[in-house]
Amino acid sequence: MLIKLFTLYVYLQTALCGCGPDRRNSDFERLRKDYKVKVERIGRLDTRIRESSGLAHATDSTFWTHPDSGLPAELYLFNLQGELLQTVPLPIPNRDWEELAQDDKGNLYIGDFGNNANARRDLRVFKVQEGMTVQDTILFNFADQQDFPPPAQQRHFDLEAFFYRADSLHLFTKSRARKGITRRYTLPATAGNYTLPPQEELRVSSAITAADSNPNGKDFALLGYGRLYLFEPENEQVQFAGKRYCLPLARTGQAEAVLYLSPTELLISNEKGQLYLVSLELKR
Repeated sequence: MLIKLFTLYVYLQTALCGCGPDRRNSDFERLRKDYKVKVERIGRLDTRIRESSGLAHATDSTFWTHPDSGLPAELYLFNLQGELLQTVPLPIPNRDWEELAQDDKGNLYIGDFGNNANARRDLRVFKVQEGMTVQDTILFNFADQQDFPPPAQQRHFDLEAFFYRADSLHLFTKSRARKGITRRYTLPATAGNYTLPPQEELRVSSAITAADSNPNGKDFALLGYGRLYLFEPENEQVQFAGKRYCLPLARTGQAEAVLYLSPTELLISNEKGQLYLVSLELKR
C-alpha cells in the first residue's frame, strides 16, 4: 500500500510540476526541446528479483541487478525480457545495498551506503572481480557531515547513486531535506579509508536514486523519482557545469536504477520490477 501511495504521489507531483522547478532553480532545460524522446515499458523482472536497486552490464544482452536492504546478499543475472538467468550469493553483508557501478575491466562495485536516517558511520563499497570474488572494501565518510544525524533540514547525506570513470567513483547524494540538493563527491576506486570533501552541489526537485556514465565518456545521467536528469559537461570532467536537461518520468514510479545501453538509450528499473527504455534522438 505504501509503495502504491508513493507511486501515486510521484505521478501527481511530476504531472503537475514537471521540470518547472528544476528549470527555475538550476537552469535545467527541457530535454524534448533538443531531443526526440521515447519512453516505453519493455518488461517486468522475474518475481524472484526483489527491489531492483542497481544495474550493470554482464554481456551485451544480459545484466546484473541486486536487492535493497534487508534482503539476501546476492546478485541477479537477467535479460531484457526480465527472465532470471542466475542468482549469485556473495560472502559480504547487505546492510543497505543501493547501487552498482562497473569499471573498464568488468569489475563490479556494490554501494553498501544507503543512509536513510543520515546516521551511518560505516559507508562502504565492495569491489567484486569478474569471477564474483570480493577483492576490496573501500570505506569512506563525508568531510562535511559533523552530526549523526544532522538537523532535519541538513539531511543531505543519504546516498544511492554513483558511477565509475577514470579510476574513480563519482558519488551523488540523495537529500531528505525539504529543499533538496545533490552533492557530488569523488572516491578512489581502490581499497582504503577515505574522507571525502564535497566537490559541488546542485538544487534538484527530485531525490537522486541512481546514476550512470554515458559510453561516450563525457555525459552522464542522474535518476530521481519521476525525473531523469542528463548532463552534457563542457569537457570530459564529471561536473554539473555545462548543458543539463530534465525529463519528467511520472509513469516509472519509484525508479531506483539506471543504465546506459548505448549513448542514446537508457534502461530504468523500479522497485515493482518494471523495466523501461528511454530512447533519445537529437533533433536536426
